Amino acid sequence: MRATDNRYRGEQARFDLAMRMIAHEARTGTIRYWTGLSDDRIRKLYSAYFKFDEQPVRRRRGRSPTQVAPLVRNPQRALESGVLTHLLIANRLLRCNGEPQPELERNVRLGHRFCESFETYTSFVARPALSFEWAWNLLLSLRRGDELGIVRCDSCLICYVVDRLALPRADCPGCAARSELIAAAATH
Repeated sequence: MRATDNRYRGEQARFDLAMRMIAHEARTGTIRYWTGLSDDRIRKLYSAYFKFDEQPVRRRRGRSPTQVAPLVRNPQRALESGVLTHLLIANRLLRCNGEPQPELERNVRLGHRFCESFETYTSFVARPALSFEWAWNLLLSLRRGDELGIVRCDSCLICYVVDRLALPRADCPGCAARSELIAAAATH
């Protein structure tokens, strides 16, 4: 290894993360947040590596989603949000016990962990409802802690994501899904 190779490692890591995020259809602003690359550089990476592939990657336009209601709209979404939340906690992107949250902006190492969390989520869930950008919204919303929170069900003991501002508080999505299955089985 040459001595000059070391100075390019950081640039290569940012490039690799940007490529990984583009493949997940991340918006330019999200990629810029994690990598620090300019909007123009991100667009050029997309054009050079993804635009003319056999199956081109869609480029989403506009701002990332910020609403929290779709993350917990129904039991399926709440369960999926819970799965993803557990993966974010396991990858140390989110802390629930009052510890200070890690700095995310321009943190390439944690950006790769976020991608790993999302990729694991998509491998666990048969037809995932949450896109990469909705996963990003979930992480930011949980880190803020003002609208979304994590609670544990007293009956089945699973942890799930709730809208803290919703009244009445949503029932456990696991128990609700189980009740729906039992009701459906009873009618057949």
